[in-house]
Amino acid sequence: RKQIEEMEEKQRSDKAELVRMQQEVESQRKETEIVQLQIRKQEESLKRRSVHIESRLKDLLAEKEKFEEERLREQQEIELQKKKHQEEIFARVKEELQRLQELNHNEKAEKMQIFRELERLKKEKDEQYMKLESEKKRLEEQEREQVMLVAHLEEQLREKQVMIELLKRGDVQRVEEEKRDLEDIRESLLKVKEARSEGDEKREELVKAQHDFVEFKRKQLEQLTILEKDLVQQMDHLEKEIADERRALEHLKYAHEDHLNLLRDDENFVDAVFKAEEVEKIKTAEYRLQSKVRQLEYLKSSHLPALLEEKQRASEVLDRGLLGLDNTLYQIEKEIEEKEERLAQYRASTNQLQQLQETFEFTANIARQEEKVRKKEKEILESREKQQREALEQAVAKLERRHSALQRRSTIDFEIEEQKQKLATLNNSCSEQAGLQASLEAEQKALEQDRERLDQEIQQLKQKIYEGDGQKGSHGTLEERLSHTTSPTTPTKPQPLAAPLVDDRINAFIEQEVQRRLQNIHHKAEDNDVSLSWSTESLKDNERLNNGTLQRKLKYERMVCRSLGANPDDLKDPIKISIPRYVLCGQGKDEHYEFEIKITVLDETWTVFRRYSRFREMHKTLRLKYPELATLEFPPKKLFGNKDERVIAERRSHLEQYLRSFFSAMLNSPSSPLHIDKVGLTLSKYTICEFSPFFRKGVFDYSSHGTS
Repeated sequence: RKQIEEMEEKQRSDKAELVRMQQEVESQRKETEIVQLQIRKQEESLKRRSVHIESRLKDLLAEKEKFEEERLREQQEIELQKKKHQEEIFARVKEELQRLQELNHNEKAEKMQIFRELERLKKEKDEQYMKLESEKKRLEEQEREQVMLVAHLEEQLREKQVMIELLKRGDVQRVEEEKRDLEDIRESLLKVKEARSEGDEKREELVKAQHDFVEFKRKQLEQLTILEKDLVQQMDHLEKEIADERRALEHLKYAHEDHLNLLRDDENFVDAVFKAEEVEKIKTAEYRLQSKVRQLEYLKSSHLPALLEEKQRASEVLDRGLLGLDNTLYQIEKEIEEKEERLAQYRASTNQLQQLQETFEFTANIARQEEKVRKKEKEILESREKQQREALEQAVAKLERRHSALQRRSTIDFEIEEQKQKLATLNNSCSEQAGLQASLEAEQKALEQDRERLDQEIQQLKQKIYEGDGQKGSHGTLEERLSHTTSPTTPTKPQPLAAPLVDDRINAFIEQEVQRRLQNIHHKAEDNDVSLSWSTESLKDNERLNNGTLQRKLKYERMVCRSLGANPDDLKDPIKISIPRYVLCGQGKDEHYEFEIKITVLDETWTVFRRYSRFREMHKTLRLKYPELATLEFPPKKLFGNKDERVIAERRSHLEQYLRSFFSAMLNSPSSPLHIDKVGLTLSKYTICEFSPFFRKGVFDYSSHGTS
């Protein structure tokens, strides 16, 4: 029984293994069927593409034949034009010879007239130069007079400032304080005098006031002694400065004399600027020396004697001791009057200095205004001189042109040789046309070879696909053999992941191979176009043929590039556009959302980032040019919540729908440059970017997401 159970267990396990193998075989068989179906679809697609390529090649050959016919017609027209051109050249040469023979008789008379005009212009130039020089001298004299007046006022102002500076601010304050002290003492003495007249004698107050007066005199004497010492030191310092200034002035005068002697010895050596600077330095040094001498004389003759006199009076008062009431009052009144006179003198000097300063500022202001007027007059003179010089230059240039024209007329033989050389080059262009025709025939042969090569590559591609199909078929028969050994009623489990992986690999392989073949054909076609353009550029001497050739070459190039890369199925929906996502950009007040726009035009794909305001600008601009865009629904602007995620997501879908409707309307609008009948197979990324800079990369590239 145990063996029977083991046998049954083994049989069950074998049966389960067979069921599993049957399921695997069934799933592989289904995968094989799916792969075969996809291969057949790819084969059909390749057949359609090959048919499309063949049709396009036929169209290109027809276009090539038309192109050659037009070329032949244009060559014939060019030959006729060349003959006419040669005849015209010969006629013009004869006319030119006759005209030059007539002009040779008048050449000498014109030359004499030119010389007379030059002499007249020279005289006018000299006269104008003399007038301008006289005007400049007059302005310079006015400027010197004004400068001398300002300098005189400035000298007076400086002298007054020096005199005021001798009375230092501390001396004025000392005089004012002494005056206040004397007034206090006088007031106390007057009170004592009034009390005595009333019969009430205040002996103590009198003694106190007299002692205050004596103490005031003692302090005054000490201050005057200090001031005397300072004044003596100041005078000594001034004497030293005066001696230094005299030595410096003598040195400047000696250097100036040496410079003048050098000028006398060397007549060619002229340095007026340096001479004026030396004279100005000497005048400045003399003025400083005179100012300091006057300051020293004022200190010796006025300030020091007044100080010594005041000091002597103070010492005499101290020597006499206490005076009577009336004598003390008299002495105080006298000193108060002296203090007031000194203060009044200081105030008068200050007022006089202020008036002199105002006069100086007024005169300086007038001098500045006159300086502006003189500058303006100089500018007017310079502009007038410039205009006269330009007029003279124009007249001289005109005469030179006339003279060169006369000389050129006398060189008619060289011009005839040049015309003959041009005729020779025109004859040589006929041989260039023959070479161009041969190059065009070679290009036609190259196109036929490219067509044959394309057919061979398509056949090789089909053979590779068939080989892959045969390998898959043999693998499928092996799986079928395994499946026949199992029970047919056993259920199978599908494997959903294996089929898509195999499908993707096959699709990727086929697509990669097809794209590689088509790119090779595209590069060869471009090489043919380059050779065609090189051959057509040999006719640059004739503008009409060159322009027509370039236009047809560009048309032919666009058709080749677009026809080899496009599929008829793509023309049903040539522009695919989507907005897959949006990103947050900027910081602070500049924070905003930008939408990623993915654009696919046939086989070209690019991406740009744009914010909502750029959409609105494009819509407002283009709806004025194309009224059909006004009917499109554009997502409105929101004043509140425009940075909410839900609002941005809704706006993304609305903008995506708007762009799709936009391109649909433009492709179907007869007035649009993107109309499908206008652009056809030439629709490309360049066409879209030229239509609106909104779709061009790098236009609004302030974002950090690579819109450039």
